[in-house]
Amino acid sequence: MVSADSLIDTALRPHPTVLRLVQAFLWIGCVSFGGGRTTYFQDELVVRRRWLTNDEFLEAVALAQVLPGPTVGNLAAYLGQRLGGAVLAFGCLTLPGGLMILALAWLYFRGMPAALTAPLGRGVSAASAGLALAAVVRLRGGVSGVGGAAVAAMVFWLFGPLHWPIHWVLVAALPPAFLRAWHARP
Repeated sequence: MVSADSLIDTALRPHPTVLRLVQAFLWIGCVSFGGGRTTYFQDELVVRRRWLTNDEFLEAVALAQVLPGPTVGNLAAYLGQRLGGAVLAFGCLTLPGGLMILALAWLYFRGMPAALTAPLGRGVSAASAGLALAAVVRLRGGVSGVGGAAVAAMVFWLFGPLHWPIHWVLVAALPPAFLRAWHARP
């Protein structure tokens, strides 16, 4: 049930213009990469611009993760739809990365030396791992209580050190997650 306070909060929150939406998603598309992209979304749309609450953002992340397809694309389309333009948001997010890949491919086929690409790849990999860790730390609000931490730990161990396929991890993790959500409902 929606409270009167949350309706007032939603009404008072700034709503983006098309230009601001384009600026926000182009910025995210230009500076974000790897597993930590959700951190950029959260920082830009929740913290800086205050277009969404953290709870709304966490719901969007959860939905984007369970839908088929790339999580970041799903997240951009969903948030864009909520803020005024799903196709526009998705396009602005993906265009910068696509252009960068085309530029790197052009350099590669023009003989870009491996002495340059190997350290670049290692640096990007390290930064991506750091961003993924930052996303976990920032978005930990979705993991509350002992039950949430237990489900998160189970998923981490099954998928990480034990190398289970993701579909079996979901088969194992969804029942306790649903049970936890059922008991936590108001």
